[in-house]
Amino acid sequence: MRASPMIDSLSKRAPSIVALTLCVTLLIEWFGAPALLPRALAALVGSLALLLLLTRGRRRPMHGPEERGSEQLNWIQYEIAGKGSPKGWYVLGFFCFLALMLTGFDTDYAMPAWAALALAIAWGLANATYPTDEQSGA
Repeated sequence: MRASPMIDSLSKRAPSIVALTLCVTLLIEWFGAPALLPRALAALVGSLALLLLLTRGRRRPMHGPEERGSEQLNWIQYEIAGKGSPKGWYVLGFFCFLALMLTGFDTDYAMPAWAALALAIAWGLANATYPTDEQSGA
């Protein structure tokens, strides 16, 4: 089943949305905006994360044994080799964590950073490529 063009567009723009959300989160907190603004931003970005997580299948095809070579890698080796998660996923996670540390983990101003982290996770899961058990020969 093919995802709609809107979901494809969301998946392509998710890292930019996460980065923009984190910047706006810090600005909202530093300027002391009313609590309604971070809550609304968190609801919007959280909805995008939920939408992407529920509707998006794997974007890249799984790699077969012939593409990976003769060695059989488990998922952690595959991840350490930089082949599992999409490029920039760990960087987005780091900056989400940094924004959470700067705004406080349980404040209203941290809510958009939590939503951005959820969107980053949904994007990473939708675009991850790991070999299946049939492909790994296990």
